[in-house]
Amino acid sequence: MSHISLPSATKLFQLASLTCALALGGCGGGDTVDVITPAPGTGGNTGGGSGTGTPASKVNITTLSLKDTNGNLTRTISSEGAVASVTVTDAQGQPISSALVTFEGNGVKFGTSNGSVLTNEKGEASTSVKPLDNTDTGSYQVKATVMENGLTATTPSYNFTLQSVDIVLENIMLSSYNLVSGGNASITLKTKDTVNSLYKNDSTVNFTASCGTFDNNNVVSSNQGDVATTYKAIDENGNLCEGQQTITATPINSQSNKQAVTINIANVQASSVVYTTTNKVQLGANNSGSSSSGKIEFTIFANGRPAANQQVEISKVYAPADFSFVTLNNQSPQIVITDGQGQVMINLYPGALPGPVEIKATLKSNANIFALSKDVSVATGRATQNGFSVSITKNVLANERDGDVSTIKVSLVDRTGNPVPNGTVVSFVSEGGRVSPNCTTKDGICSVEFSTQNPYPADNRVTVIAYVEGDKAYTDIDGDNMFGVGDILTQNIGDFFRDDNENNQYDANLGEFIYRKGASDALCAPSLVYQPNIAGTCDNGLAATLRYQFVLGLASSTPVFEALPDTLPAKSGTRYFQMFGNSMQSVSMVSGTTISATAEGSSCKAEFVSGYETVPNTVPLSNKEAFEKAVRYGFSYSDCNAGDKIKVTVTTPAPSANVTTKNINII
Repeated sequence: MSHISLPSATKLFQLASLTCALALGGCGGGDTVDVITPAPGTGGNTGGGSGTGTPASKVNITTLSLKDTNGNLTRTISSEGAVASVTVTDAQGQPISSALVTFEGNGVKFGTSNGSVLTNEKGEASTSVKPLDNTDTGSYQVKATVMENGLTATTPSYNFTLQSVDIVLENIMLSSYNLVSGGNASITLKTKDTVNSLYKNDSTVNFTASCGTFDNNNVVSSNQGDVATTYKAIDENGNLCEGQQTITATPINSQSNKQAVTINIANVQASSVVYTTTNKVQLGANNSGSSSSGKIEFTIFANGRPAANQQVEISKVYAPADFSFVTLNNQSPQIVITDGQGQVMINLYPGALPGPVEIKATLKSNANIFALSKDVSVATGRATQNGFSVSITKNVLANERDGDVSTIKVSLVDRTGNPVPNGTVVSFVSEGGRVSPNCTTKDGICSVEFSTQNPYPADNRVTVIAYVEGDKAYTDIDGDNMFGVGDILTQNIGDFFRDDNENNQYDANLGEFIYRKGASDALCAPSLVYQPNIAGTCDNGLAATLRYQFVLGLASSTPVFEALPDTLPAKSGTRYFQMFGNSMQSVSMVSGTTISATAEGSSCKAEFVSGYETVPNTVPLSNKEAFEKAVRYGFSYSDCNAGDKIKVTVTTPAPSANVTTKNINII
């Protein structure tokens, strides 16, 4: 049986005594400076030491002293600075060398980047102290902390006040007192301390001018108070200065001691005119419903800088006869004045006539200096009824699958064939499926999507109408490009409707969509498939809601054949038949559908001789029924014997893909 041996009473007493001794050896004796006894054999202080060479067991630091540049104790620090000093000793009062002393305080900067220095062989540590801001007159504290061999000690805080030095400026001079506009002149001066009448470094001088700028407008004096900068006769916005201007130099910490000097700058002499409008300017005619005016810009320069307050003559080189500029209805040369950026903005007022425009800007002081406008024209009017076009990527779609898509593109021009203003809104309504409600034109064109979905009209034909605000078509008898007395409306249109049953008349009982503006009983043009019109709703004005109607077909993926037999006689022949996309025979097959004829037999041959072997993207859709040419087919066969077979194969595309084969036996 194992057991645990307990120490004797004597050994327990010895262990307790050793523990107590170790505890006492590790405790301080109540001194305010921490003391840590070095481990045996470490050699004590490695970074420095007392004069005896033994490791310091205690570190002391004297009260901080602050002396001015004459070596006198002080509690004020001017821009000249002061010197802060302490002495570091060990427990025996011996100096400690190479101890790290860190000075810290607010409102000042020290002679080293981190405020730390090492003590010399006498245990002394010193550093310069200067204000962070020479205009600061506040009061602060400074102190120092020594760190040596794990021991630290800190001085009491030392109170001081910053003192602003009274600075005066002397010997202010310009390299030239007469400049051309935009020219340069160097400025020199000296800063001087009024207290001791000595030239003073590290003083900041601020420069301002009634007109002009400086390469450096806040300069710190150096090298016996020297200050230098360069004045430029150009303001902060890049504009040229002219006339007599005042330059002022102000010492930052003695602002009442500022000095001023005048400089004479020659008047601005404009030397070039530049057309500075960067974009093409295409104006809408004043009857177009777009913006009734526009602007162009010229900039006048002198010595490469914008020249303000210059006289510029604006004139018309050529433009349409009813075009005006500068002010509405003005067509004669006008004098305008450049603004602070050397620019003149010229208002342009188009008339009803289209055509190119060229405006000339000429210096009043020199007729040989001018510039011409570029890419300016009057070219855009309102949409006109006979300039309304619609195209469709495909016009026969699947009626058995949602999501068969066709893109509808509208193209609009004015009566002179120019694209209508950008942003012209075209709207759409549809009898079935889904159509985007509107689009806005860019360069006279915009597009929407039509997609198959419910409702699917019973006759598999979907009527869609696009409409836009614009002008009726007319004959311009007097040639002024404006509708007026004597001009003749060629297609007078009024209210319109969506002709769902394609009978060229509005049927209220069917709930056909109608767009009303109000009747005035003027004579209306007949209602047409592409241009539905309601009689008795027209007026004799030019403005109207233009419209363009078209029909989309919806077809099955399975063809409906008419006159395609089950048998054919042997030998050779030609057979004609029709292929429809529905049982009502109102549409062709879906756009993209293919049809082929192949023969089975040793010598039998077959090929199509008429009809669309691939149904085109756009198929003519006659009123209410399929267009004959779109559904009529014919194939020939030859050298066919009884028992041979001819296969007619029809393949429809996605999203309603399907393959249908019709077998015709040779008998």
